[in-house]
Amino acid sequence: MSEPRIVLWDIETTHNLAAVFRLTQNDYIQPDNIVQERYIICAAWKTLGEKKISAVSTLDDKKLFKKDPFNDLHVVKTLHGVLSNADIIIAHNGDHYDIKFTKGRMLVQGLPPLPPILSIDTLKTARNQFLLNANNLDYLGKMLGVGRKKPTKGGLWLKVLQGDKDAIREMVSYNKQDVQLLEDVFLKLRPHIPDHVNRQLFTGDKSGCPRCGSKHVQSRGVHRALTQTYQKFVCVDCGGWFRNRKSNGTSTQSRVL
Repeated sequence: MSEPRIVLWDIETTHNLAAVFRLTQNDYIQPDNIVQERYIICAAWKTLGEKKISAVSTLDDKKLFKKDPFNDLHVVKTLHGVLSNADIIIAHNGDHYDIKFTKGRMLVQGLPPLPPILSIDTLKTARNQFLLNANNLDYLGKMLGVGRKKPTKGGLWLKVLQGDKDAIREMVSYNKQDVQLLEDVFLKLRPHIPDHVNRQLFTGDKSGCPRCGSKHVQSRGVHRALTQTYQKFVCVDCGGWFRNRKSNGTSTQSRVL
């Protein structure tokens, strides 16, 4: 067995264009008033631990863009292939937004369903494990000292809706920086993710850290559950805790704590 293919990813989407009578928050907009459905402008992704950040945008299919600059078929088809080949996907608010939005666009564009994919959502980790002043990616990057989101010019999203190619290119650059920041934040959060996917399920190697795969682990006492006692370990490299899955002293698959 080999290492799992872990893909960090992010999408950038447009507003809906809709006809309204007045500018109030409580003014209900009928679905028939949608002039232009929201879509995926671009997507960016990278494999965990690799330097290259890839991206796709509506500009990449020149013929389709010339015919319909608001058609995200090429973006969605590309993203379908990327996600389908991943063992684990990581995104910030990905479970609630990115994956659902993407699946919706795949449905509209006539693509088949994605296969089941294991998912890690860094927003869920931040919310469930800590009590911070904010949980957005930019704040986490700042507080953890790993970077910030790329600043954008005012009206960038509106320019995209006008088919401005330079605005789309800027959006791609913004998107790629988000993916890099996502990886840096994820690596800080990884030791604290109690439901992190066990790498040993893919590698078959039961001797290392189930989170990061490091062999540099130390035995640190025992973990007492309700009915059994387990050997407890800490990873010296990532800092995560785990224990042997079974309590009989045999070297079996580990479980994160």
